[in-house]
Amino acid sequence: MIPIATLLPIVSNQQKILGLLPSFIEKNDAQSLEFLAYLSQIDFFDKLSSLLFFVPFDHPSSLPLDFETREYSKHVVLCFKEANCDTKEAQQILKHLHQSGVRVMMDEFCSKSQLLWPDTRGIAIDGEKGIPSHIQPWLMNLQHSQHLAKNLHSTQNFEQAQSAGFSFFSGDFAFSSSNQARSADPTARSRLLKLLGLVSKDADSKELENLFKQDPTLSFMLFKLVSSAAFAQTVKVNSFVQAINLLGRRQLQRWLQLLLYARQSTQGTSLNPLMLRAAYRAAMMEAICREQGGDRDAQDAAFMVGMFSLLDLLFACPLWEIVKPLSLSDEVRDALLERSGKLGESLRLVELADRSISNEHETRMQECQLSIDTYYENLIYAYCWVNQVCQDM
Repeated sequence: MIPIATLLPIVSNQQKILGLLPSFIEKNDAQSLEFLAYLSQIDFFDKLSSLLFFVPFDHPSSLPLDFETREYSKHVVLCFKEANCDTKEAQQILKHLHQSGVRVMMDEFCSKSQLLWPDTRGIAIDGEKGIPSHIQPWLMNLQHSQHLAKNLHSTQNFEQAQSAGFSFFSGDFAFSSSNQARSADPTARSRLLKLLGLVSKDADSKELENLFKQDPTLSFMLFKLVSSAAFAQTVKVNSFVQAINLLGRRQLQRWLQLLLYARQSTQGTSLNPLMLRAAYRAAMMEAICREQGGDRDAQDAAFMVGMFSLLDLLFACPLWEIVKPLSLSDEVRDALLERSGKLGESLRLVELADRSISNEHETRMQECQLSIDTYYENLIYAYCWVNQVCQDM
């Protein structure tokens, strides 16, 4: 039986996606191996080849002897519980994997005065309660390696892990209340809400151009997107109208929705943590709608529901207040505010699929009438879009 899992994004300190981490209801090593084999069958690792896949294992001895020969092994980071790596057999397996080029991390790292596995390079910890005191000296000693901090549920958790020297970060810190944007510039916020209104009513290029001209940051982001590899344009862009037309109406609407999150970033060169999550929700909603037989307009509506579902966190105010002036259809409005209707059902699943798995997850899949295969195909599509967004921003 194919395991049901959610896929948690792992990001860099600039909030760009670097990898994925599966979350199971009941994790065991046999299930992790079965999951890897299944993902390989559906070309998961080919479609998301630039992302690492972090897989938790309890015991090195659970791996098949020929693990390093499997095609997906080059995309995987094996995260073994360090406490189970102290036997001679375990260390021989670890040495073989390491010499074969397979990436290995010591999970739930607990070494004190000396490394339990002498060849340890990368470590992983649960950062929910902060960085344990015995970790910092090892991070200094292993500073040329990359390390993972998991279960970071607040901005403070993330910042502490970043300061300590971790390279990979996972958790729900993007949704932390301390992350909410309370802009001191009411004009900027008003402009953003006006932009939302123009996008939702399919305004013409001239109206959008006038708004872009009022905001240097938005203007810069527009031209940066048009110049990105995603559009492979060879034409020199000389005007706002030309940039808007090159993107095309449908792409423009989608990228403008993303620009809302980019515009609110207060972290220098880093992306807003909510951008990745909003991009994921939008693409996943679109994929589910397409699977359910929705036409192009329906898919655009689903995409918008996913993208707009985090605006309350972005602007730190009730969602109804944000969408009130927008010309949204009843279906979109009901999905956003009540989680009702077909789009609302999909949104309830999408809100779960990039967070630690719960018993509610399978029920939501059944409500959306998604098979296991379709569910994972949609996840692949969503994370491909997220990966593209991170490359272009």
